[in-house]
Amino acid sequence: MARSTSLDSFVKNRKVIIAAGVFMTAMIILMLANALGFRLGGRQKLQKAELIMWGLWDESIMIDKYISEFRKQYSNIKIEYRKLTPQEYETELINALAGSRGPDIFAMHHTWYSKHKNKLAPMSEEVMTLKDYKERFVDLVYDDFVVEDKIYGFPLYTDTLALFYNKDAFNDAGIVSPPKTWQEVQDIVPKLTQIDKNGNINQAGIALGTGKNINRSPDLLSVLMIQAGAQMTNPNDYTKITFNQGRKQSGQDISPADLALEYYTDFANPRKTVYNWNSTLDNSIDAFYEREVAMMIGYSYQVEAIKAKAPRLNFAVAPLPQVSLDSGLANYANYWGYGVSSQSKYSKEAYTFLKFMTEKEQSQEYFLNTKRPTPRRDLIEVQSQDLDYGVFVNQILQAKTWRQPDNNTVDRILIEAIDNVNLGLLSYNKAISQAQTQIQALAYAFIS
Repeated sequence: MARSTSLDSFVKNRKVIIAAGVFMTAMIILMLANALGFRLGGRQKLQKAELIMWGLWDESIMIDKYISEFRKQYSNIKIEYRKLTPQEYETELINALAGSRGPDIFAMHHTWYSKHKNKLAPMSEEVMTLKDYKERFVDLVYDDFVVEDKIYGFPLYTDTLALFYNKDAFNDAGIVSPPKTWQEVQDIVPKLTQIDKNGNINQAGIALGTGKNINRSPDLLSVLMIQAGAQMTNPNDYTKITFNQGRKQSGQDISPADLALEYYTDFANPRKTVYNWNSTLDNSIDAFYEREVAMMIGYSYQVEAIKAKAPRLNFAVAPLPQVSLDSGLANYANYWGYGVSSQSKYSKEAYTFLKFMTEKEQSQEYFLNTKRPTPRRDLIEVQSQDLDYGVFVNQILQAKTWRQPDNNTVDRILIEAIDNVNLGLLSYNKAISQAQTQIQALAYAFIS
């Protein structure tokens, strides 16, 4: 009996010692974690902060919901969101930052790094590593928001160009399916176009050819140049604009940008068989609402706008046509993200909130609320099943953009190039050459 009691006592004491050792080890790990700035569950230890956030497209009710969820984890951080109008946004942002009264977080166009880089703070790797960022987002996002291995923004969505077409117009013309290539577009436009004996265009086949009355015409010209093989900027130095460079094809010198501009403007050239559009027509979106054009090219946000304005319009959306379906598939993206001001005292806290908003659960919720396509790789497959918006999601992996010194000025320059050709003021080559020279001068102005 004595031996048994002694053995039991030894076992109990040993268990106590092991338990004490485990407890002490856990306490040491916890203290080390806190010392390194982390909490249990992988959450960072953030300082108390009050953040101001400015947005442009996102409704307050939605962002406030994300703020409320975020504060369940970080109750010491307050975030106030303000939505501005497109007309006032950039000017008010610049003035506020110049007066040191700007927001900590602000909406930024995907092209804005070049002209606003001094206003942006890079994200610390404590918040998220470059490797994790690249794995989370599609290549497009990485190319737009990462500069010299530093992250400057988080998008809540992306968007791509797609072909909107009036199904009734297609049925009337005996056309079974939407065109998949630009050659097919040329083939069906004469079948869809209705021009009376006085030369009035009663129904256009597609809204292409002009600058000012076609929504996002600079994007359309850009994607045609990219699909044709133009390199918009030097891959090693995005401040060098290169889309006017020629290349060899089948032993001949060609200019992809010239070919793209020629193709685009042919639809507004009365001497061409595809003539179906001119500067006297309504804006392309209005013309589509009013059944005055059978096809237009646009972004996903226009789906709901069309349904609201023309609920009885029988339309559908198809992928953006390509030069060839065999290789070189390319689309074009236009979207916004959020960056953090270089003036903010709480950049770590601000970026932690942006990271939170782009977690998988929040990102899917954002899509369900807004129908704007995801920037996350791991949500493309599920969102591509959406009947109305799957087309836009499916094109994200092929989407391209290019680094622009000032998106608004670049838009004006490309529209001017289109108009100069249509008015007979410049040849395709001279219009493209002039556009490149002007954009290059703009890029140098932002460097100096």
